Amino acid sequence: MELKNIEISKEIGQCLYNVAPEDAKIILMIAALSPEGDVSQFEFYSNNGVNESEFSIGDSDTMKLHYLATAHQKFMVANNQPAWTRCEFTVNVEASKFSMELGYEENSFRDGSLR
Repeated sequence: MELKNIEISKEIGQCLYNVAPEDAKIILMIAALSPEGDVSQFEFYSNNGVNESEFSIGDSDTMKLHYLATAHQKFMVANNQPAWTRCEFTVNVEASKFSMELGYEENSFRDGSLR
């Protein structure tokens, strides 16, 4: 049985794959999340091997990703880890792999781009 954080990460990856442009080879989600998990900010990028572009998603998919990110953050806290406030989640479509880089910035919310 997989750990809950791996299950949640796979769900995030599948959700990103489902909402990304069809020609995406690399999908990047940058998320900022409050330490309490009640507020989030997202940016989405896709790379087709030639160009990178930002894309947007619908409200229901944004809410699903907020829920999943919050669930991951809560899992980490429940396992004696600090509450992460920034996440860069990358899906490599061709390799069928994902990576998740967590950050612990005091103020991860930004005006303009999260990059």
